[in-house]
Amino acid sequence: MFQHRELGLIQSYQVGVTLVMTVLFWGYFLILDNLIPGFSLMGFSTYLEYFLAITLGFQVSFLSSKQNDIFSMTSGIMESHRFIWPHMVFATAITFMFAFIKRDHEISRLFLFTYIPLTYVVLVVINRYFALGILQRFLPHQKQKLLLIGMPDELPKLESLLSKAKLFGLETVGMLTEADEGALPEGIRKLGGPHDLEQVLDSHRIENIFIVGSPKDRRWLSGWMKQAEARGCRVSLVNDLDVFLQRRLSYFRCDDIDLIELREEPLQNVVNRAVKRIFDICVSFLVVLLILPPLILLVWILQRIQAPGPLFFKQRRSGLHNNPFIIFKFRTMYADRCNSPRQATRHDDRIFPAGRWLRKFSLDEFPQFFNVLSGQMSIIGPRPHMPEHDEIFEETMSAYRIRHFVTPGLSGLAQIRGYRGETMTKELIVKRVECDIEYIETWSLPLDVRVLWRTLLEILKPSKSAY
Repeated sequence: MFQHRELGLIQSYQVGVTLVMTVLFWGYFLILDNLIPGFSLMGFSTYLEYFLAITLGFQVSFLSSKQNDIFSMTSGIMESHRFIWPHMVFATAITFMFAFIKRDHEISRLFLFTYIPLTYVVLVVINRYFALGILQRFLPHQKQKLLLIGMPDELPKLESLLSKAKLFGLETVGMLTEADEGALPEGIRKLGGPHDLEQVLDSHRIENIFIVGSPKDRRWLSGWMKQAEARGCRVSLVNDLDVFLQRRLSYFRCDDIDLIELREEPLQNVVNRAVKRIFDICVSFLVVLLILPPLILLVWILQRIQAPGPLFFKQRRSGLHNNPFIIFKFRTMYADRCNSPRQATRHDDRIFPAGRWLRKFSLDEFPQFFNVLSGQMSIIGPRPHMPEHDEIFEETMSAYRIRHFVTPGLSGLAQIRGYRGETMTKELIVKRVECDIEYIETWSLPLDVRVLWRTLLEILKPSKSAY
């Protein structure tokens, strides 16, 4: 029940966004075409193609991100911005890629460059102030009573779920628990113990039950469900296995067998890997073709002046599935002092003056686009470490080797969150690995685009940890 109500809500939101984008696109088209003197938009079919590119791009991004908590966008302008921004960035990228491939001269650049930011602003405002009210009007569910069964210490994690249940028309009447009434949060009263279920169902006309956590004796579950279904109640069980194991789990069904995995891995999907690889090749090809040649010349001149020696620094790093590969970087240290496995520090005397500048703006990392083109690295992913450092770091965190599940990257979540450079403490290592595992579990193409954008900003305005 709950699953399909939420799915219907998400699908209603998608339909609503499509309607808003449709009205805005064609309304803006008519305004520019008819109300501005001397301005004319030609080629209806051309504009239809761009409308489809923008709208489908937004919806594909929304679906791939698996954003289910659409109520969060109504809590503030920044929350609405964070909800909409990655989808608009992805839709814009698809649109301009489409324009580049078509080499289209019929579409008005003024129209495109004003419609896209206008759509972003309108969606942010509508999501923040109007979306919840509109969606609630399309939730004509009859008010029903909800009964909780379990222990009150499980309730804090259900706060958002119970709020959403209220929007779906479910009113919490109380809880059956063995705990004292004083242990229950404000607004939820104790109606008795689990053994009072039959009496409470009859006296309160309960229509929905949430069983919170596992009872002391799992055989009780069978009895509760029989009593509930005999009175026409819907029953939902709140799974607490992830709480017991203290980690987020992935549930799925394969060949009529229910399986549980310790984590989601979107990049195990061959289509997702292909999409990521195409993104890597397109971006890397442009960088290697347009940016690297003048940068190579500049670095070569700086090295000749301050620290003669090889242009590139080559080092063995751990890659996908812990397989070693050779990484390329511009050499930023004196030629006779750059082969030590010791991490670079803030005032490292091995770095020549211009090399310090190259490292600060991450320009020394650009040759790794060759590694990306060869498939040894990706643009976004966990940063590859030396095997010697891997052996040290995995002693700090048992899940360290999980980061080798995906291809290493030039930048990642850890880097844009400030966990870059020297790992001076165990806490920094743990934070960096947690970011890497989060990336593995939540990968999407919009996430790669967002991390790449934040990385570009980091290059232009480096953090204090960049040296």
